[in-house]
Amino acid sequence: MQRTVLALVLLLCVPGAGAEELTFTTWNLLNYPGGDGLARAPHFRTVLTQVAPDILVVQEIQTETGVAHFLTHVLGQIEPGAWTSGPFHNGYDTDRALFIRAGCVEVVASGWLSTALRTIDWWHLYWPATGEEFRVYTLHLKASQGYEQQRLAECTILRTALAGLDEGLPFLVAGDYNIYTATEPAYQHLTAEGPGRLFDPIDQEGHWHDNPAYAAIHTQSTRTTSFGGGATGGMDDRFDLILVAAELLDGSGLEILPDTYTAFGNDGAHFNQSIIENGNAAVPYEVAEALHLSSDHLPVFALLRAGPTADLVWLPPSTRLSVGPNPASGPTTLRFTLGSSDPAALGIYDAAGRLVGRWPGAGRAGTHEWVWNGGGADGRPAGPGVYYARLAGGGGTSVARIVRIGD
Repeated sequence: MQRTVLALVLLLCVPGAGAEELTFTTWNLLNYPGGDGLARAPHFRTVLTQVAPDILVVQEIQTETGVAHFLTHVLGQIEPGAWTSGPFHNGYDTDRALFIRAGCVEVVASGWLSTALRTIDWWHLYWPATGEEFRVYTLHLKASQGYEQQRLAECTILRTALAGLDEGLPFLVAGDYNIYTATEPAYQHLTAEGPGRLFDPIDQEGHWHDNPAYAAIHTQSTRTTSFGGGATGGMDDRFDLILVAAELLDGSGLEILPDTYTAFGNDGAHFNQSIIENGNAAVPYEVAEALHLSSDHLPVFALLRAGPTADLVWLPPSTRLSVGPNPASGPTTLRFTLGSSDPAALGIYDAAGRLVGRWPGAGRAGTHEWVWNGGGADGRPAGPGVYYARLAGGGGTSVARIVRIGD
C-alpha cells in the first residue's frame, strides 16, 4: 500500500536494483530495566551496535519509564539523538514498545488489541523513502506448556484483527510467541488459509522444542545458570518469531528477505547449552557474553526491502549463502552450493552499493567456500560497517548481510 509522494529521505542503498532496505528487529528484553537496568545497558549496547536495527520492537519492557531508560542508556548512547520511540500503551504485566531510527519510518497510527493477559500492540508505519505503508504488531503470548488454549484465545483476537485490515496492506507480527511447536492450536490458527494469514518467511515449521534439528533457529534460553531472572534451560526453544503476510513474500513492493532472517548469536552449536559455552562461532566472544548477560532471549532480525523485487528469484535454502563468523573483525568464510555449471557471480558491496570484493572462483557445480579477508576492491582493508554479499547464478539470487567490527 503506497502514498504518492516525493521521497526526500535517503536510506540504505542495497546492491542489486536500486531498492531500499531497513533492518527490522525483535527482542525480549527480560523485564527491562528491573533493578539492574544500568548494569545490563552496556550489554544491550554491545549487541545492538552489531545488529544495527532501523526498527526495533521489544517485549518485557516495564512501563514508559523503561522506554525512556532504554532510549537514554542504550540507544541514545549508541547514536545520540538518532532514536525515538513510538506511541506507548501501558498495559497489564510487562509491556511492548517500538523504537525507530530517526528518519527511517513515520508512525501514522497506533493502537492495541486487548486479551485476557497482555495487550498485542501495533503501529501503522509509513516509509518516506519508498512511499510504502505497512503495519507492525508485537506480542508476548502466555508462557509455559499447559497454556495452549490461552495462547489460542490470544491469537484468535489477533487473527480477527489481521483479517479486517485493508486488502493489500503488508503486515508482520513479531515477538515472543511462547509456542513450542508448529502443531500448537495458536500457530495453526495464525497460519491457516484465509484473510489475515501469517507465514514463516524461512519455512521452518516443525516441532521446535528440545529438538536439535532446529538448533540453528532456537532463540531461548541463552543461559543455563540462574542469575538476574529469566529461563535457564539452554538453547532449545524457538519462541521469538517474525511472521509475515503474503504481501511480504510475493516478489513485489515491500518484501522481507528470507535469506537475512537471523537469530542473532545462534551458531547452531549450542543446543541445550548457554550461548557462551565453549565459545561461539557466530559472533565474537564479547558479543556472545553480552547476549548472555542482557537477556534470556536472542534478538531476531531480517531485512525489509522496498523496490523492484519482481525480477529476483530467491535460491532454495540448500544453495543459499552462509557466512561465519558474522560479525567478524578478521576473515570470514562464505559458503554456498551451485546445482549446475551455469555462470555465477558473488560480490560483496558496501551500504552504498559499491563493489568492495569479488569471488575469484568459477561457476561450476558443487559446494564452494571463499574466505573474505575484509579487503576492498582497491586492496585496502574494508572498514567496520555493514556489507552485503550477493550470489547470482543457477537461476536465482541469494543475499547475506555481513557486519564487520573493529579489532
